[in-house]
Amino acid sequence: MSFLKKVRDEVKEVLPAIIFLFVTFHLIAFTNSLLLESYRITPTRSMFATIGALVGGKAILVANRLSLTHFFRTRPLVLCVLWRSVVYGVFCALFLTTEHFVSGALHGKTPAETIASQHISAAHMCANAIWLAVSLVLFNSYVELDRVFGKGTLRKVFLSAPQASADSGQQLTA
Repeated sequence: MSFLKKVRDEVKEVLPAIIFLFVTFHLIAFTNSLLLESYRITPTRSMFATIGALVGGKAILVANRLSLTHFFRTRPLVLCVLWRSVVYGVFCALFLTTEHFVSGALHGKTPAETIASQHISAAHMCANAIWLAVSLVLFNSYVELDRVFGKGTLRKVFLSAPQASADSGQQLTA
């Protein structure tokens, strides 16, 4: 397999996760703005959300390569969705935390100084964790349902116009 084909395949694999995390992290940034009563989304906040989505997408790509992620693949779908959400959440947290420490190190800060400079309260961290958890459950529900029904089936269902059937004029009755 050529290098370009491998890169293209990896981008194709991770793009849905990046787009989903892009929307999720921007929702988190907006929620944080509301919680902090600043009521404005700055380009800087949006840039951090975008970088977070790229880092989170890479974390999901790495997690997908581990057999640990597919541990519940043969169990009921709810277990598979919840397990993958936990694994992805842990990997996203690890990658994003590492990103903060690397950024701090590049600015000459020690790990303790990096932590102290974050100014994040427990309520703030909980709000972010709730958003990420709910989003990952929704994302993994979609991914697993698409796997069960056949790759691309859900995309067709959600993004295509419904097909007219012979009984389309009939109403369902309770």
